[in-house]
Amino acid sequence: MMDALKRVFAVILGLCALAVAGHYILSPLYADSGSTVLSIWYYLDILMAVSLIIALWFQWQSQRAANAAGGAGKGLSREKLAANALFYVTLLVTLWFFRNWFDLLTSNPLGNQSIATQMVWDLIDGLLPIVLGITTIRLWRDSNAAGRRG
Repeated sequence: MMDALKRVFAVILGLCALAVAGHYILSPLYADSGSTVLSIWYYLDILMAVSLIIALWFQWQSQRAANAAGGAGKGLSREKLAANALFYVTLLVTLWFFRNWFDLLTSNPLGNQSIATQMVWDLIDGLLPIVLGITTIRLWRDSNAAGRRG
């Protein structure tokens, strides 16, 4: 059951990563219609919020497992380093995202944000597909590896 759920979440995260990356790269081509770009981001932001919460949950679980497997005082293993780094990068992107998203939703008129805030959106939109892509691959591999063991 958990393997099937991991696969479903992996597909959701993978689709979100592709959608954000694609829209981020292609949006300058149709930036003339600013309301269209903003409305697409509006719906993508909802998907991004859900995806980041899912990714953060699974990264937290992975970090806990890696830290428990490493034991206290046994040094730093590759798995422990990777799990911790990915968790904290996911946490950073999540914090940036929700701060900017709430700022966007409360700005008047909608979408009227500072240049600095728009630059942080560029960081988020560049890092989010990477974080979600790595999480997608890890979830998919974990679900397949668990299926072969069982």
